Amino acid sequence: MVLGYGVVSTLLPLVRGLGRLGRSRGVAATLNACRRPFHRINYLGPCVAGRLVSPRTMTAVMDRVVRSLQRRLAAETEHSLALSMQMPTDWDPCFTPTMSVLDVYRFGTQHFDHHRRQLTLAAPRT
Repeated sequence: MVLGYGVVSTLLPLVRGLGRLGRSRGVAATLNACRRPFHRINYLGPCVAGRLVSPRTMTAVMDRVVRSLQRRLAAETEHSLALSMQMPTDWDPCFTPTMSVLDVYRFGTQHFDHHRRQLTLAAPRT
């Protein structure tokens, strides 16, 4: 979950900037073309972090990231929340072809829910 919200923090300036420029199709296509190395890094990053970062540190990082996102969200305007860009849909199942700043704020939780569903065992039938 920490990494998902970290992605949100990274994506917000990108979506705002490209949303203002109105030119994101090429960026999305380039990112889609780089999906193989991204998926490898996306897998290895959490594996390494899980071994090197203590749960206490991860909790502190999560708290700091969430507080930062809450402050940013409180400062957003209707106009800034509506800025959008085309997204690299091959990178994540939660990415839609076009996402607004507001959609990016939702992404961290959607991404977590996606992985929670993947890892949840069905209840035994009685």
